[in-house]
Amino acid sequence: MRGLRTGSLCSGRCSRGPLLRPARSQSAASVVTKASQAETVAEVDTLGLVLGRGAEGSWDAGVVGNPVVRCYIGDNEERWFMWYSGASNGATSSSGSGSDDADEDAAAGPSPPPGLAGVSPGAGGVGVAVSSDGVSWTRGRGAVEGARGAARAADVGLCLTPTGVDYWWTLDTAHLAVSDVQVFSNSSIQSGVGVYWMFYSGGDFSPLEAPSGMPGAPGAGAALEGLRMRPGLAMSQDGRNWARIEGEHHTGALFDVGAAGEWDELFVGHPTVIAAGPKDMRMFYHSYDANKGRFVIGLATSPDGFKWTKKGPVFEGSREPGAHDELGAAACQVIMDPDRRRFIMLYEGIAADGTRSIGAASSADGKSKWTRLAAPLLEASAAPAAWDAGGVGAPCAVPMAGGRWRLYYAGRASGGRGPGAWEGVGMALSQPGGDPFAQPFKRRTGAAGPAAAI
Repeated sequence: MRGLRTGSLCSGRCSRGPLLRPARSQSAASVVTKASQAETVAEVDTLGLVLGRGAEGSWDAGVVGNPVVRCYIGDNEERWFMWYSGASNGATSSSGSGSDDADEDAAAGPSPPPGLAGVSPGAGGVGVAVSSDGVSWTRGRGAVEGARGAARAADVGLCLTPTGVDYWWTLDTAHLAVSDVQVFSNSSIQSGVGVYWMFYSGGDFSPLEAPSGMPGAPGAGAALEGLRMRPGLAMSQDGRNWARIEGEHHTGALFDVGAAGEWDELFVGHPTVIAAGPKDMRMFYHSYDANKGRFVIGLATSPDGFKWTKKGPVFEGSREPGAHDELGAAACQVIMDPDRRRFIMLYEGIAADGTRSIGAASSADGKSKWTRLAAPLLEASAAPAAWDAGGVGAPCAVPMAGGRWRLYYAGRASGGRGPGAWEGVGMALSQPGGDPFAQPFKRRTGAAGPAAAI
């Protein structure tokens, strides 16, 4: 593989192996969600919100989170994509994740097994929304239809679902959650044209004993379906219609969880990838280390994106009592900052009570010696009625003009601080001047649309 790039304007060309288990297609209806939509609550309640939960009956009416946002520039226009995780309000059991019956509700979406919100708040399925400015988003009520030509621009919605028990051997029978999407090619391909790579975590229905102290766990010794998560890969030519790629593990995963007693024996969560150079692809992921009783971020490397070698833990936040990441670090995004010759890690910090915030750390080589920023970049809103008063996480930073950054993130309402499923996607902005990652981000304000552009 040559000429790999990464970032919001990355492009690439890759091919390998047969495509497996294409996502199911269902009828979809597109609707536009504006950041100013309030739904009978005061404006302060939606400060920063750009994509809330879907309408009742939508595939994403119950859960919305894990935003992965990319902006592609071409033909004198901006094209924004957001891939995100979501779930319906229904319930799922080990009997399966739905069927293809023609009389089934077209908007029905996946629902993860209960009890996963403490380790995978965005578990469910994966959808795609589009925008012309990254603020007002067009979303789908049901699944993408595979439209072609001019109609493809409005073909949005649920685009990747759990495989269900019919594919009982696969990694994602119960649920999945997107964590990264990249477009890899050589320098001759521009404007997002190429092959989209989606990295995700998927869980199966095999019950696994939840360790004591893990946030959201039903209790020590209780069996939890969906906890055993592994990293998966899917590819697409258009960002809407996806097919899974078989990994080397027998489940189709890119690699397995750790052996008994290792730090990542429970699960491999939220894999994100950065192409740091030729034949130098790095995957950052997290797990819950039962021996330490905290969340830890680890690293795996690959020359081609298919064969991965684990390198072990690299970052685990702070152990200082009262710190925003006292219980560890999870769900990170690593970006290169060539101006300051460093790598930046944005991560989900977990407090002692399970509340999540967004922190930052830096490293000279992007592998080791991560220096943590003491204060978080973004915390749960202090307004009790705010949509994200219960916690924020799953950061996704997008570079903008003038050295500014947009920070897309997942959030949830309070209802008591601690673990809970994500309920929407928000946006915050870096402050002008100086190091953008050395000071807190501010939630976006104002009406949706181009007038609100940074």
